[in-house]
Amino acid sequence: MGVSRATVRDAIRILTLEGLLLRQHGVGTFVSAVPTSQLGAGLAELTSTTQLIRQHGYRPGTAGHRDEVSVSEPRVARLFGLPAETNLVHISRTRLASGKPVIHCEEFVPTHVLGEALASHRTRTADWSLYEVLRRAGIRIVSAICKVAPVAADRDLGARLNVKTGHPLLLLKQLHYTSKGQPVLYCENFHNGDLIEFYVTRRA
Repeated sequence: MGVSRATVRDAIRILTLEGLLLRQHGVGTFVSAVPTSQLGAGLAELTSTTQLIRQHGYRPGTAGHRDEVSVSEPRVARLFGLPAETNLVHISRTRLASGKPVIHCEEFVPTHVLGEALASHRTRTADWSLYEVLRRAGIRIVSAICKVAPVAADRDLGARLNVKTGHPLLLLKQLHYTSKGQPVLYCENFHNGDLIEFYVTRRA
């Protein structure tokens, strides 16, 4: 296939972590007979939630969508290097995988970045990607700084993700950049660890 043995080993290791391959010592590596019910993703790979859900064979969807332009998040404005009173587009929604809630997203974009694209995304169906909205507006995200933290679901998150209050969640805080180093999107995504997991390939 024109790839090195190291690349093949990494691919097999990742597919095994995702539950798609089964390794039996002294016997061989086989395609798993039972597909995993979890969504898996590498933290080093920058991909949209919509794409992640679709890659695993599920139908992407959205519940509880709301968006507003406000100045109620000065802490987020400062992440963009903007004055605290800057207007931000705040999108709140729960992402579904074939109708099952898997991730709750709080997303923020400076109004001067999203511009007229804000009106267009409001008319979209439940299956839409903010990455794609930005791309159509001429903004290409090439990198993100991601901070990962374990959190417990409060009553609101529990209701959105259909879990009990106190259920462990994985919070990913991501600030996204263009190729010119301009921050254009900040997300706080709460993942149900029972349904989605992340991995990192580490090398010596």
